[in-house]
Amino acid sequence: MFDTIIVEGLKLKAPKEVTSFLKANNAELPTEFQTKDLDNVLATYRIKENGQIYEDVRRPTGKKILYESFFKNWEDKRPLLEKLYWKFKNKTLTPLTDRYVEETKTVTTKSKLNKTLNILSCDEIGGKYLTLEYELKSINGKVLSNKLIRWEIEPEEEANDRHKRDEEFKFNVDANFAIQKAFRSKWYYPIIRETYNPFIFFSRLLIQKTCNKIINLSYRWTGV
Repeated sequence: MFDTIIVEGLKLKAPKEVTSFLKANNAELPTEFQTKDLDNVLATYRIKENGQIYEDVRRPTGKKILYESFFKNWEDKRPLLEKLYWKFKNKTLTPLTDRYVEETKTVTTKSKLNKTLNILSCDEIGGKYLTLEYELKSINGKVLSNKLIRWEIEPEEEANDRHKRDEEFKFNVDANFAIQKAFRSKWYYPIIRETYNPFIFFSRLLIQKTCNKIINLSYRWTGV
């Protein structure tokens, strides 16, 4: 987990090597950074040109809205027996579609941050990774100083090796997906899905329950 720092005007210093690299690739200095020196709750902070820090926070609107499940449009391809098992097991649960939750909206507020924090960016520019790390000092929500403490441009050889590994990985993933797709297109796949898959599923549940029972029976009475 981390928090995001977006620089929306504050001028950050960079060495000549970095500015030349950016200019050669028709790019600008990155404006989105990450930090682990705050609450690490995926919050977003914005720094304006005058150094003022603002924080994006979620505030309730006072309204209730229908909860929409992440799996609302998910196609359930589980075997019928597995579906029936989970339907029976969860029969007392209230359907997610019947839940109402507080509506919230994003509000930008001035920060009162008193902190020295490091912010880091790692962006691929022109096929190479550019890493920048700055130290920011803020008092009462305003950045008073910033200092570049680390920078690195990925060497050409390392970048080429990384691209090669990425291409090989993508090729293997695509090949595996193609094999799975071909297997699922066979006429006998639905039969296997509705027989073999439930057999493995319920066998696993049985083994787990048996092992848990053996563990419970193996405990010696301690008198506690």
